[in-house]
Amino acid sequence: MDSAKAYRRTLSPLSIRGLTIKNRVVRTAHATAYADGPVNDPLIAYHLERARGGVGLSILEGAWIHESSRTWARNIHCWSDEVIPGYERLMEAIDPTGMRVIQQIWHGGGIYSDWRTVAVGPSALPGMLTGVPTREISKAQIRGLVNAFADAAVRCEKGGLHGCEIAGSHGYMVMQFLSPWSNQRCDEYGGNIENRARFLREILSEIRSRVSDRFIAGVRLGPEALEGGLTTDQIVETLNMLKAEGLTDYINLSMGGYHNPESIIPALHAPCGIELDWVGGVRARTGLTTFVSGRFRSLDEVEQVLAAGEADMVGMTRATIADPHLVNKTLEQGPDAVRPCIGCNQLCVGNIFTGQMLQCTVNVQVGRESEFDNADIPTASQPKRVLIVGGGPAGLETARVAALAGHHVELHEATPDLGGAVRLVKNIPHLSGLADVIHWLQQEVYRLGVEVHLSSYLDAEEIVAKAPDTVIIATGSEPREDGWQLAAPRLVLENLRPPFVVNSHDLLEGRVAIGAGKTVVVEDDTGHAEAAGVAEYLIAQGASVQFVSRFAEFAPQMAQAWRSRPALRRLNGSGRFSFYSQSVISRVDGDGRVDVSSLVGIPAISLAADHLIFIGYNQPRDGLLDELKRAGYSGHLELVGDCKSPRYLHAAIHEGFNAAVAIGG
Repeated sequence: MDSAKAYRRTLSPLSIRGLTIKNRVVRTAHATAYADGPVNDPLIAYHLERARGGVGLSILEGAWIHESSRTWARNIHCWSDEVIPGYERLMEAIDPTGMRVIQQIWHGGGIYSDWRTVAVGPSALPGMLTGVPTREISKAQIRGLVNAFADAAVRCEKGGLHGCEIAGSHGYMVMQFLSPWSNQRCDEYGGNIENRARFLREILSEIRSRVSDRFIAGVRLGPEALEGGLTTDQIVETLNMLKAEGLTDYINLSMGGYHNPESIIPALHAPCGIELDWVGGVRARTGLTTFVSGRFRSLDEVEQVLAAGEADMVGMTRATIADPHLVNKTLEQGPDAVRPCIGCNQLCVGNIFTGQMLQCTVNVQVGRESEFDNADIPTASQPKRVLIVGGGPAGLETARVAALAGHHVELHEATPDLGGAVRLVKNIPHLSGLADVIHWLQQEVYRLGVEVHLSSYLDAEEIVAKAPDTVIIATGSEPREDGWQLAAPRLVLENLRPPFVVNSHDLLEGRVAIGAGKTVVVEDDTGHAEAAGVAEYLIAQGASVQFVSRFAEFAPQMAQAWRSRPALRRLNGSGRFSFYSQSVISRVDGDGRVDVSSLVGIPAISLAADHLIFIGYNQPRDGLLDELKRAGYSGHLELVGDCKSPRYLHAAIHEGFNAAVAIGG
């Protein structure tokens, strides 16, 4: 493939205020929680890796411009000159790569108001994330924040950054002024859109008056996707005001807010370019240099958006979290070489909104870039013979990383296919994308020369006879079949026999068919994607689902990744879904009736069903560990993934990576 021709638009440079950006790939601002004050070494290493990988422009996570913008999270503090030396160190590292760097500058307004720190906002309304009412900001305070934004921009320029971006999206302070629902003021900052945009215009005007002509000032804006909220037409009107006054150099389009957070960072259920449904046409209507985002994962997708004339730059934020070398790999090795972002949001979005640092399900090196030179795995000085039992995600990642380290790796999988339990998602609506990482891992282990044996069952004696230096057991887990429920651990259910009771693995692998017109009770004991996925699979087959869960909300382990509410909307939209929260199954009578008891005092009910499926905590397949010990194996021995403890995809991949690195040699 002629990459220069195939990606001619993507690879074409772009000039903004005289600054040349080498290509059209941008990483939009996203929280990492690596720094808590000035820019530090982990944050520098994180961005440097993406710069080495070929990214054209990176926008740093929203830095706090004033102490009143501080939240419970970790972030860059841009309210004092102490931030400047860190910026200088960042740019010293990144400048040789040619990547340009802009700092988003941010104030959350009333969104984070809580009982300890009552925040200010345009109007005295409850904070969207906390429900604690804010104080209406005074005109003197408004002027103070305008100056604080400008002070922050000056510090960015002094630190050697190429520009700043005003955070005007996602329900933060600037959007709170712009939005007709959150701005209920009756002075010159409220009312019509010209007044509501005054705060933003004053910020940009003050910045422009205090920075050099070569310093870029842009803005991130987008519709709220909320009835009565900020609309695309109002965004366009605002942008044309800014353009007429010469106040912004570009528009970085986004969408959504915390009324519907799943719209801010769409997960794997959303198609590529989903935000264009809301912001398509803005570039043509404003004539501004335009950035767009929305689950773009490949340079082919970037090329299509550029060809359509919808953007000048395209956001690939999560895609370059998953593979920092996405651009260079695509050009040098082809798109299949790129490790895919699977859109699960578990360790990027999920970590940040549970007070943890940014990580990635598929890329274990995220946040650990300083441990590895140019993302390379250290080569073993004394390669070892590594035998891996199990070809699921944990076994595949172990094999990949061990092979990169130079070890001789032999992988045995008892079934005819690699992928483990992740193979089961291939037929589940809105979850099949999780398997993308399995396809990539499988491709990589073959490329790296791993000796793969399918339909290969090894017992302990056979392994001992092979005398490997290291044995990694990655044999996964299997569903329990006793109906045990965590919220009723002493309850013993009877009549749990097929064909009434169906194993979820049998269902998803097609060994059991449940078709249209059937009614199925699904008991969810784990609160994660498996039960939600089984429900969506059954609905797609035309069945009706009665979903019983010990949790108060639907699939809470997906909620932190902003995936549970979209799934619940889809299920409810079918008209064949019922949800019984904070409940357990208390009796199965053997004649098609399932009794459901409430954990919060609601009278018990009896459900008629054709089938019952328990989604509970699996049992580890860990017997090989003791068998090897009894057989006298004396080498290094380790369990990884579900056979160690049945958990999640990210746990399997991370444990596989760490086990391979720890082999040493």
